[in-house]
Amino acid sequence: MIDYALELGHSCIAITEHECVSNSVQVLKYYREIKEKHPNFKVILGNEIYLCRDDLEESTYIKKQDKFFHFILLAKDAIGHQQIREISSRAWIRSFMDGRMRRVPTHYADLEEIIGKNPGHVIGSTACLGGFLPSVIVAQKEEPNWDCEPTVNSWLEKMQNIFGTENFYLEMQPPAHKNNEQDYVNQYLYNLAIKKDIPYIITTDSHYLKKADASLHKAYLNSQDGEREVDSFYATTYMMDTQELEKYFSVSPDINMEFAYQNIQHIADQCEDYDLTRPLKIPQLKWKSSNTEVSEKWQKLIPMLSTFISSDYPGDKLLAQLLVEKIESDPRLQEQKIYDAVEECLNMTWESSIINKTHWSAYFLNLQCIVEECWNADTIVGAGRGSGVGFILLYLLDIVQINPQWETTKTFAWRFLNPSRVSVLDVDVDIEGSRRAIVLDRLRKVYGEDRVANVLTLGTEKAKSAILTAARGIGMDVDEARNIAAMVPEDRGQARTLKQCFYGDAEAGYKPISSFVATMKANPQLWELAQRIEGLVCRIGIHAGGVIFVDEPFTNSTSLMRAPDGTIIVGYDLHTSEACSLIKYDLLSVEALDKIHICLDLLRDYGYIEDGSLKERYEKTIGIYNLDRTSPDMWKMVWDHKILSLFQMEKQSGIKGIATLKPASVDELAVLNSTIRLMAQEGQNEMPTDKLARFKNSPEAWDKELELNGLGPAEKKILQPVLQNSYGLCITQEQFMELVQLPELGGFSLTFADSLRKAIAKKNPAAYDKLTEEFYETTAKKHINPAFAKYVWDVLIAMSRGYGFNASHTLAYSLIGLQEMNLAYRFPIIFWNCACLINDSGNTIIAEDSEDEDDVEENIKTQGTDYTKLARGISKMKDEGVNISLVDINKSQYTFVPDVENNTIWCGLKSLLNVNDELVYEIIKKRPYTSPQDFLMRVKPKRQAMISLIKGGAFDEMMDRKKCMAWYIWTVCDKKSRITLQNMPSLMKYNLVPEDTQEFKTARRIYEFNRYLKAVCREKAADLYYTLDTRAINFLTEIGKDIYIETRNQELVLEAKRWDKQVYQPWMDVYRKWIKENHDAILQNLNDTIFLEDWRKAVGKNNYSAWEMEVLCFYYHEHELSNMNFSKYGIVNFNSLPEEPIIEHSYYKGNYLVNIYKLSRICGTCIAKNKSKSIVTVLTPTGVVDVKFPKEYFTLYDKQISEKQPDGTKKVMERSFFNRGNMIMVLGMRRDNLFISKKYANMSTHQLYKIEQIEPNGDAVLRHDRYKGEMEEDDG
Repeated sequence: MIDYALELGHSCIAITEHECVSNSVQVLKYYREIKEKHPNFKVILGNEIYLCRDDLEESTYIKKQDKFFHFILLAKDAIGHQQIREISSRAWIRSFMDGRMRRVPTHYADLEEIIGKNPGHVIGSTACLGGFLPSVIVAQKEEPNWDCEPTVNSWLEKMQNIFGTENFYLEMQPPAHKNNEQDYVNQYLYNLAIKKDIPYIITTDSHYLKKADASLHKAYLNSQDGEREVDSFYATTYMMDTQELEKYFSVSPDINMEFAYQNIQHIADQCEDYDLTRPLKIPQLKWKSSNTEVSEKWQKLIPMLSTFISSDYPGDKLLAQLLVEKIESDPRLQEQKIYDAVEECLNMTWESSIINKTHWSAYFLNLQCIVEECWNADTIVGAGRGSGVGFILLYLLDIVQINPQWETTKTFAWRFLNPSRVSVLDVDVDIEGSRRAIVLDRLRKVYGEDRVANVLTLGTEKAKSAILTAARGIGMDVDEARNIAAMVPEDRGQARTLKQCFYGDAEAGYKPISSFVATMKANPQLWELAQRIEGLVCRIGIHAGGVIFVDEPFTNSTSLMRAPDGTIIVGYDLHTSEACSLIKYDLLSVEALDKIHICLDLLRDYGYIEDGSLKERYEKTIGIYNLDRTSPDMWKMVWDHKILSLFQMEKQSGIKGIATLKPASVDELAVLNSTIRLMAQEGQNEMPTDKLARFKNSPEAWDKELELNGLGPAEKKILQPVLQNSYGLCITQEQFMELVQLPELGGFSLTFADSLRKAIAKKNPAAYDKLTEEFYETTAKKHINPAFAKYVWDVLIAMSRGYGFNASHTLAYSLIGLQEMNLAYRFPIIFWNCACLINDSGNTIIAEDSEDEDDVEENIKTQGTDYTKLARGISKMKDEGVNISLVDINKSQYTFVPDVENNTIWCGLKSLLNVNDELVYEIIKKRPYTSPQDFLMRVKPKRQAMISLIKGGAFDEMMDRKKCMAWYIWTVCDKKSRITLQNMPSLMKYNLVPEDTQEFKTARRIYEFNRYLKAVCREKAADLYYTLDTRAINFLTEIGKDIYIETRNQELVLEAKRWDKQVYQPWMDVYRKWIKENHDAILQNLNDTIFLEDWRKAVGKNNYSAWEMEVLCFYYHEHELSNMNFSKYGIVNFNSLPEEPIIEHSYYKGNYLVNIYKLSRICGTCIAKNKSKSIVTVLTPTGVVDVKFPKEYFTLYDKQISEKQPDGTKKVMERSFFNRGNMIMVLGMRRDNLFISKKYANMSTHQLYKIEQIEPNGDAVLRHDRYKGEMEEDDG
């Protein structure tokens, strides 16, 4: 945009984002780059705010009445920009969701309090047609009888009082044609400017760059919001030169354009150049205190302590005191290698602080307290993560739990802190994902709500999403768009760019993808639009772990915003925030810690470990230096895959790696942890894990490789100290960094080694090639054996080129795996399995922080049952052979619990449909129960809850499940104790009244006519007469009782008493006699019928599998579809399908290249549906699968269908095909982890069938067509 403004010959440009300032720093950075070449050009920063009434917030918002008027703020200087940040932050903090849109209201009071109290730093202008003043003018145009002048005058006075008359401007914009709204507003504003002597400016409100981009802009907008009328509204909202601008304004010849240009130049002249970046400032947060004396003894042992205690900065002295305090508290730390390591790290810290012009001691002290507060929030903090594990100061400050000097896996302090590197320190802290929100809440309470914020992320359109977005914009078929997007390959999870796919990338080693090139050439509009869309910022989000703390207002450096979920975030992304003095602390969610916490809680609850704080229980049970590291039986459990979800080893690569390497120590596990992330080198078939196992099992294999490369024992002796732990393979960053620093290999500097690490980590082929050239040149100059240099660079280092990993990180994560191994080995393994299931199913209980520790139940936060996660978790456990039992009324707890004696896991009560938290606590409180009858009498659950308990097997230990259901239905159904005429409606409803004689038939007609009289013919004023209608008259005539018809007030009536006494009662004697003679049989027959009707309603499908699916969302018994004839219907196992569909053939349809894919069928039971994504989650006989349908198709089959009844009411005739418990068969293909529903026109089948039932021979009763009726939303 800046470049185009220069190209058009403009002297300045104002860049105003819509209610944010996220790009301000990047804009100024580019401005500085072009300033020397264009010294007279000016860039002005600002913000287009939404100006609203003063008390507008979520609670007072009146939809369709409150307006969010646009208004422009321009910063004249750095103070002005800070004022804009403060205004923006206030608006975002009070922001709220209005449907799918976040409303960000700025109050007039904000302008008065921030700008009005210190004017002269911000310029205001009236903005586009969406502004208040233009809106008032347009309203006056539409209602000529309304005089808007008082409103206009009042508003102008208010704005001039806030900004000052010299800093407030009326804003005109180019009209698309004469007499449109913009033209009318321009004329009005011009007259107003002349009348009131208010300066005016002309702007272009550029939403896109050039006029030629209008169609692209329209397509992009339509891709986001569907069909929108954008042509007229955005017709002139692009950047234009003076000539084009004046052409548009030719419809308004009265307007003095030159005066507007002078005002624009005047604004530019007033606006200073300034810088928003600031030097790094580490906040001084709450620190621990220490009275420890750093005596001469310690200063002699660790000389750098003297430097720190004599520093003027208080954090330096405190750091020294805390380090000595820790060393004095633990005799194991009192040895020379510890002192030497501390000395090295202190020296690095001091040197780096000087180079970076900061105090890293403050960073460490802050981090120490943040970690402590995480523990106080009742989350486990991971043992360590990343390169900081190798920096002993972090251990001594309890930031990490691993002492690098006590581990045999080599780690290096310089990998964490290279004194010569000018960069921000970065220590990642792992916490439990389920407690992340609670941790952040605690940190805000401790440090202040206005002193803690998450880091903003700016999401951009990647290649695949750019194709899909562009396709929506031009109306391309969604399936074709998906097919084209699927052509974009991913390399280690990183999708290629559009240009890399089309043109190739020699540096990255990518060739053009011929099918992609052909498709895009056939679809030039898609190609053009997708290229323009790729890279656009399209959303904001929250950084995975980044949290920023400050000891001054955030607006001194940045602004504040809210993420889509409402979380407070800073207004700049990470790198921009760091450039503006802020430093982040990473708190990352690690699911393994949730599992460990749950397991520790279970062990405490069952008396296997002592109670105490979480940190105490953690340290005593699985503290890093309280772990069993060597037991052969424990490691054999790992080899035999007995320990579920072993951290970092859950995926197939880890499982295969364990089977191949059979690690028997932490070091070997760490080696494996590094190796499974590596890829086979180009031109080689052997995977690194296979090579590792070969070198481990046959030590001579390394000798053979050296020999093949012209090397021998002398070179092996040089390499062995670096590579011996990994059996001769170079698998970590530290190893290849060590290798290049060896004198025998050129003795490269740490800076060179670090550059090599970055080139590999950032996948920068150009940088890597440059380093390769330098390596070979230097080794040649130093007369290093060329074969040795080549072996090290092209064999050893090359292995890590795809993905070099950090040894400190793999050590730490291997130790977390060891913690899990200890829990599974030292205690009954059912505890660990149960913890995994609780976590995987989302069936967790979280205790909130509270002032009242006694009110435990009040402070329990329970998560609503996510049946998709529940089904996935149980399916995973069953696949692993873990025994899971149904709910038991005396054994089950809120969530899953272990049964140690029987080595099984009991389902949690909260897993059951219709069983709420209150009932769960009541059930547990009143235990034990001796029978279902005892339970019903004491707990008195609601009917639906009791039925769910029975169906879920809660009483199986006491009574057969179907017998229990029969007992309960019999107990609670509406049975009768005696039969009278009052029971006749029920007897007739169930066809229990005889009609085998004319007498009974007539009696029934008389009975039903009497009910008709009372319901339809009764007079409103009195009950003495029935007013007869035609139907009543005809009936009386038919049965020969028309003599009872009388005329009253010109209406035909029937006297009620006469009818009752002379006709109705005598005929009812027929029934009285029948009841008297057959009372007991009739009573039994009626009660049996009532019971059977209730049974059918409660039971549904009469099999245990269906019951379990209905209330628990999993099958304890066999899957309902297990007996289906899979071969007959072509049913396949989803997991056996390739992750990308197989193309059977392709052809061109006009300009579109159409791929025809091989389709397959899967079947399963619906367990959940996501309406917004058109996804149905099904439990197939082999696991849980997400099925994605076309939007229209999903909508059609998700509706419920009703039919209007004769009485005017609606009756539901058919529910959604996708309601839980329904079984479906779907045709389609697998793409990644989704099954995509699809069918081709020439196929004589449908893509979806509902399975009504499975016949004994395996045949399925299928249905595709929907019932014909009125379709409605079905939320079932």
